[in-house]
Amino acid sequence: MRSRVAHAVFAIVALCSLPLGGQVHQPRHSRYPNSPSNDPQLQIPTDQAQSCFTPASRRNGYEQFEQFDSYPQPASRGYLCINIPSGDRTFVIDHLFAEADYDSAPPAEPEWYLDSVTGSYELMTGFAAQRAGSATAKPHYILSEGVHLAAAAGTRVTLIMHDYFIAANNSVTETPGSASLTILGHWE
Repeated sequence: MRSRVAHAVFAIVALCSLPLGGQVHQPRHSRYPNSPSNDPQLQIPTDQAQSCFTPASRRNGYEQFEQFDSYPQPASRGYLCINIPSGDRTFVIDHLFAEADYDSAPPAEPEWYLDSVTGSYELMTGFAAQRAGSATAKPHYILSEGVHLAAAAGTRVTLIMHDYFIAANNSVTETPGSASLTILGHWE
């Protein structure tokens, strides 16, 4: 009788612990194709926080925040970052304007991403940049988009505007040039 009870207890323990072996957690993989967990190009380097611009603000009415960069400067590499001033209000981005001169023409039209981070919440929105005329020989791209994006006070807003491609010798080439980002919006 004890043998049957011992076998029954062993069988129950074995069956109950069987699902635990199947619960091995894989690395987080987003279901969204253009998320940083799926595309390493969209992962913002940890040194970007050092070069993130924090503008002075009235935190009232309409405001415009701008960031300019030329990529020979350290820690830029295709990222323009603005910290929305802290406080108890929300800044609503009404219009996004950005432009960049690339060192050489990318093989396809670049897609730029606006990455907004507040605490552990991240929102990434993609925009297609359009080639425009330029006063120099370098390819010039612009983005002018009417948007309605809420950014809580203290949000870090980064425009990822680099473009990677595989060169003929199979090396990864980055082709940014000088750039600017302008965010126009209002406080609510």
